[in-house]
Amino acid sequence: SPVRTWWDTTSTPTESAPGVHGDPQLVLQRWYTYMVATLTTAMSPASLRRSGPLPRLPPVCAQMSDSAELSYRELQRACKAAGLPAVGKAGELRERLLAGAPPPPSRPEVLEGALLERCLEEEAVQLLDPAAKERVLGYVRALLRYNARTNVYARSSYDKLPFHVADSVTLGLMISEAATPSSSVLDLGSGSGLPSLLLAAVNPQMHVYALESKSRKTRFLAQAGAELRLPLYTPITANVHEFARVSFVDADFVTAKAFKPLPEVAPIAAACVGRRALLHVPVSEAQVRDISLAESQLLRRGRFVYYREAVVPARSLVKRRDFGGGGAGAAAV
Repeated sequence: SPVRTWWDTTSTPTESAPGVHGDPQLVLQRWYTYMVATLTTAMSPASLRRSGPLPRLPPVCAQMSDSAELSYRELQRACKAAGLPAVGKAGELRERLLAGAPPPPSRPEVLEGALLERCLEEEAVQLLDPAAKERVLGYVRALLRYNARTNVYARSSYDKLPFHVADSVTLGLMISEAATPSSSVLDLGSGSGLPSLLLAAVNPQMHVYALESKSRKTRFLAQAGAELRLPLYTPITANVHEFARVSFVDADFVTAKAFKPLPEVAPIAAACVGRRALLHVPVSEAQVRDISLAESQLLRRGRFVYYREAVVPARSLVKRRDFGGGGAGAAAV
């Protein structure tokens, strides 16, 4: 690659380096960052893979005293080129470059073991019976395995996964307390299965419909549902507005996690249901303050908070399909 060739054949920067002068260490850092930025912008992912890993930053860069001049994007690119984590504030990236800290362990088995252990430590998971607990852990394994080749969950947010698992399991336990044997759930914007797959893992006897517009995500949902032996879990590939135009679900509960701004969720839920349902939306304390939500609208369980609202059908059911019956596998509208 041009970076490797330049680094192998040039011992000192030249006057032709674009926009650099003065301190040789800073010149070297600027040259390296400039070339990496050029490559990562101009080359396709396949070309980058064929070229192999970019060389680590030379030791002289770790002694650089003027890294404050680098922009945040330059710091990110320099971290990536050096094989260091590129997530965090500018100060953290700068310290990481200067210290030359190695990246955290990233072997799949190490990552999986650490995340499973943290999930097991969550109080909500500990309340589950052994079979439900194994389904929850099976979900985490399936997500990590699938996400290694197809992105359905941000890899930079793996450290937050145990929180979201516990949040979803807590919601599943709350719904099970209020549900009847014939109850069903519609989850809007299911994404990577938080909370829909975990609602089904906690309540395998309940029909759970997972509405998601991206087919690469519903493929994962269908695959994971089959692996976890959840025959009443049904992913639906459809945009929520298109789905509401031609279909509805006779759901007793509607959930939506990280789906839309809170004021928009209830109208969408009302358009998608065929009868009165209870809407449950996980919210943060910041949302509670910003939207000025009343305590009467909230359910609190430990550190988790849920907004609750009753919704009634907002559209006529005539000429619309009753999307019922359950069954594994992704369906499209």
